[in-house]
Amino acid sequence: MGALKVVSFGSRLVRRVCIAAMGLSVMLNIGSTILTSAVSMTLSLIIYAAAFGFQFALGFIALLFIHEAGHLVASRAVGISAKGPWFIPFVGAVIRLCDVPFNAKMEANIAVAGPAAGTLSALICLACYLWTDSTLMLVLCYTGCLLNLLNLIPCAPLDGEKIVGAVHPKLWWSGCIILALLFFFTYNLFILIIFFFSLIRLWQDKEPVNYYKLGMYQKMTVACWYFGLLIVLGVTTYYVWNILK
Repeated sequence: MGALKVVSFGSRLVRRVCIAAMGLSVMLNIGSTILTSAVSMTLSLIIYAAAFGFQFALGFIALLFIHEAGHLVASRAVGISAKGPWFIPFVGAVIRLCDVPFNAKMEANIAVAGPAAGTLSALICLACYLWTDSTLMLVLCYTGCLLNLLNLIPCAPLDGEKIVGAVHPKLWWSGCIILALLFFFTYNLFILIIFFFSLIRLWQDKEPVNYYKLGMYQKMTVACWYFGLLIVLGVTTYYVWNILK
């Protein structure tokens, strides 16, 4: 009898383990992107909290998430599915498009949505500071402005490269010059890495010429968005910097 009970218990245990394993497999296949995003977000939050404190880390993760959410919403709006966001500590966050945009205008629409959402989140932080006089909100506003200004530099792999490509690909060289000047004044290794990455992207660019053939109205629309965001972020950064100094 004892042996039969052991066999019966073993069979039930094996059956339940198999069911649990199949359920877990289905869950991971369905929600692997969500799971990976959650894990990367949590890991980044822990690392940022250890370096800068929990409150700032939480706010910074929120700024990154809103930025990437802008890309996700825009990609769905133009009919392209995307996965992510995935958070990379001290680098930021990224999404991956599942399809290739039809032309540079579609790519620019997706790219500009990130800094646009990021700019809005920075302005909300500023409004919260003006309402509550919270230094944390002011610092987050300043951080959000700098984060999105950096992203608007017209060079790979930043959003600015995809945006100005719709205006004229030759503007990418201005991004390399900006990065070179930034490195000269800051000696930041991260900026140097982006600089070399952008040079490689320039030399290896193999997009079809038709990809960048857009009408003047389309180019002007992208240019207005781009320079409009630069102006708003620049003015806000200067205003907040004067308060912080």
